[in-house]
Amino acid sequence: MTDGRRAESDAMQVLAPNGVTWTRIVDGRSSPADLLRELAQLTMGHVEREWDWWQEGRAQQEYDRRWAILGEWDNGAPQREAHQDPEASAEEFLAECDRRDEAKKQQRAARAAELYSKERENLRLELMRTEADAAFFAHILAAPASREQQNAAERRVAERQTATRDLRSKIGDPEDVVDHAGYYPAERRSSSLGSHMTFWRHPTLRELHTARQRKRFTTLLAMRLPAPASMCSECQAPSQWHEYALSLCLFRPDPPAGSTAETIARLMPGWWQRCSACTAYQLEHRWGGSMALPDFTGEQWRAMLPPMLREIFAPDPPKAKKAVTRPKPLAVVPAGKIDDVVVSLTEAKARFPDAEVRSGPLGIWELWPST
Repeated sequence: MTDGRRAESDAMQVLAPNGVTWTRIVDGRSSPADLLRELAQLTMGHVEREWDWWQEGRAQQEYDRRWAILGEWDNGAPQREAHQDPEASAEEFLAECDRRDEAKKQQRAARAAELYSKERENLRLELMRTEADAAFFAHILAAPASREQQNAAERRVAERQTATRDLRSKIGDPEDVVDHAGYYPAERRSSSLGSHMTFWRHPTLRELHTARQRKRFTTLLAMRLPAPASMCSECQAPSQWHEYALSLCLFRPDPPAGSTAETIARLMPGWWQRCSACTAYQLEHRWGGSMALPDFTGEQWRAMLPPMLREIFAPDPPKAKKAVTRPKPLAVVPAGKIDDVVVSLTEAKARFPDAEVRSGPLGIWELWPST
């Protein structure tokens, strides 16, 4: 048997889960496990694949490593014709992507023209705010600060639950409400998850790592990938965060100068940055008055947060001040008649023969350890 025939018969082969047989090239060094792992990665969505790739340049490193491994295996697929122009192929591929994007854009435009209703959109946003409010007050009831606060929270939970039922009866299925661009909520949630990872999770991890905030970094890194359905359709945070008055409006610009929005934002700090689907309670609390819960404090809010959100978003609790121990004299001789002072000093000298005598406030004498 020739060397070539022997190499061919000894070639390493792997049967992939989809039934395709892969054969490693002669000079290949990667293992079957390496190949199967990379094939599995190819079937993942990019967010699932890149969730923990927070380091600068990590995605490119993983891309290069993946294709270095896949390049060592052949699945018998027809090879590209040698005369085919790679640049022309790339242009053809991009043109096809553009055609698909344009077709989807036209479909969404037709959908918006047929189905979009500003009234239903506003009702849906009100529904989400109301549900977040109900959940917020329910969290308060888990550990109320006072009986008065408990009564107020119970009343507001009941109000919000009633309002939720009323809103749902008006809207119908909130998942059928398209926005002005023709997107359904589920489509926006999927986009929110990608933005959450790329424009918040990864940059925040890098900042925490650089700042050596190890506990916050470790806590955020341990956060697992949310399901797309659990994301907010209006901002880049998981919907559950809104129950705790937390939003991630990553792409919202400042309100236009001189606008009503700018005036409101000045009067109500946090209003403009808050997601429209988030509980409105933090605004009520800042505004004060009858809408604010009695006895509610920032420390109570911090305590009601789940551990992960508390570690990432809540400010560090103030450090307890160490009690300052001021030195005290060994003995004090009060001012008085000279004979009385001499007697007291003589007695003190017997007790503290090496002490220093210093004048104190209001004419007293103090005995201190010698320096």
